[in-house]
Amino acid sequence: MARPSSPDGDAAVAKPPANHDGAEAVGFGVSDAMRRTAPINALDPTPAEATLRATPAPGSWWWERLLRMLFALPNFITLFVLLIAWQFASKVWLPRIDPQMAVLMPAPSTIAVTAAGMIASGELFHHLMASLKREAVAFLFASTAIPLGIMMGWWRVVYDQVNPIMEILRPIPPLAWIPLSILWFGIGDEQNQFIIFLGIFFPILVNTIVGVKNIDPILVRAARSLGASERRLLTRIVFIGALPQIITGVRIGLGVGWMALVAAELVGANSGLGFVINDARSMLRTDIIIVGMLAIGLIGLSIDAAILVLGRRLLPWSLALRK
Repeated sequence: MARPSSPDGDAAVAKPPANHDGAEAVGFGVSDAMRRTAPINALDPTPAEATLRATPAPGSWWWERLLRMLFALPNFITLFVLLIAWQFASKVWLPRIDPQMAVLMPAPSTIAVTAAGMIASGELFHHLMASLKREAVAFLFASTAIPLGIMMGWWRVVYDQVNPIMEILRPIPPLAWIPLSILWFGIGDEQNQFIIFLGIFFPILVNTIVGVKNIDPILVRAARSLGASERRLLTRIVFIGALPQIITGVRIGLGVGWMALVAAELVGANSGLGFVINDARSMLRTDIIIVGMLAIGLIGLSIDAAILVLGRRLLPWSLALRK
């Protein structure tokens, strides 16, 4: 049977069937797309409602932090048990068996009271700032290990000339330099800063050399093939590529320098946390000694955590710093 023709002689285009609600579909493809993108449920949120729901309510950040702290409490069970045992031994057990030993082993409650008094009087803050100042000044001088390490790791002739000297000096503990440093600089900040410098310098130097030597040679060849100059190659490829290892060296160096600082202050300073510990020893104030030790540990932990956070912010692409 012949197909009906339109008045102009062309074949008529068949209309698609109307949908169930009486509205004609524009086309099969458009109708299918509309059915695929139509909401399954009339109660589904609109994009604006979804955005509002995704936006955190005011104060939710603090609530999340509080929940994380609550979930982390089981990790401190051992610490709480040790503190309770320490309190019992210092207040109950030791006074019965050896009263003199009880004086030399203060309870955590006594240490907390002493720490609060030192903080309120400003004494602890004064000595803490003196130690941090020495650490910061020594770190500025020890930062010269970064360009030296880059040169040693990049140019073989520099490495061959400097490495024997560094390998002779590096195994010498910083504390072994204390007698000479007192004769050279006297008792004061310069002597302490020199000891800290020795503790920070060599970890940064070694890690910088390792970081430069571990750079992928393909990156170096690619930069040179694109016409990069030697200066641009060192600043854009070598330095940035070795930066994760340099930050690791800074973390290790500041930790070693912080320990060397306290040791130097024990024998050659009139301020600082090491001086506080040594001065309290002469007065049998073991509570002050422990307060000084706790301050040293907490500040060292804070310095290490701050460097790690800074490294993750500056180098989000580094897998080593994200672990």
